[in-house]
Amino acid sequence: MSEQIGTQHLSLHHLTRLDATPFELVEAAAEGGFDMCGVRIVPVDQGEAVFDLVRDPDMRRRFARHLHGNGVRLLDVEAVWIRPDTDLASLDPALQTTAELGADYVLTVGYDHDRTRLVDTLGQFADRAAEYGLTLPIEFITYSAITSLADAVDVTRAVGRDNLAILVDFLQFFRAGAEWDILAGIPASALPYAQISDGRSAAPRTVEALRLEARSARMIPGTGELDLKRLISALPAGIPLSVEAPTVELAERPLGQAARILGEAMRRLLAISATTSRP
Repeated sequence: MSEQIGTQHLSLHHLTRLDATPFELVEAAAEGGFDMCGVRIVPVDQGEAVFDLVRDPDMRRRFARHLHGNGVRLLDVEAVWIRPDTDLASLDPALQTTAELGADYVLTVGYDHDRTRLVDTLGQFADRAAEYGLTLPIEFITYSAITSLADAVDVTRAVGRDNLAILVDFLQFFRAGAEWDILAGIPASALPYAQISDGRSAAPRTVEALRLEARSARMIPGTGELDLKRLISALPAGIPLSVEAPTVELAERPLGQAARILGEAMRRLLAISATTSRP
């Protein structure tokens, strides 16, 4: 095992199995050899049910103990989608919960197509997050208001807050056109971690198909046609990789078994990447 593989932090993303409780996710992460996980505590869509770590302090305390007991750390929480009508004050409890649970990042997506308002709202949200020592990684998604890596760079520069970062989702990076030149110009400090999965080389042709792929039809890392090895090499060395892989193949398997398959796939991919990147 190379030094890189031995020290590489791997996180199990909640979207891999969104119906899992946070407690089940932690257990699966430990079983799969992940030392981190991420949980959804803010609903993406109106009416979406989430496990209420925010309003249930007893559950939050038990979850913190569960993390510690399984040797798993919380990498991030998700997902704040900034919409035209987002009430920032209502998100303060989620920020406080994130800090209490020891995570550093609140995954944030821009979903307001009024760019001036989006920049202003992100600035206000970043200021609120800074009070808790939190960073907001901005994820670009082809069907959001921030559709590409170049777009994410433009937005974060316009907002101008030190606690904004850019989150590269491997699938979205390729679906948005694989902007290698833009990626090369981003400082390492602005790329704290990334989300990894695989997919077909050909992108779905409609917004609905893109959304379906992203939410339920990704592929196990290393089993698809995307150049994951090149992207791993292009990112800052050793940053945590969050495995976000809701796949048809693993959907019916027990979560622990699915996590083992994903963990093994990631370790194989990292081993190959480390070998092929040597001069």
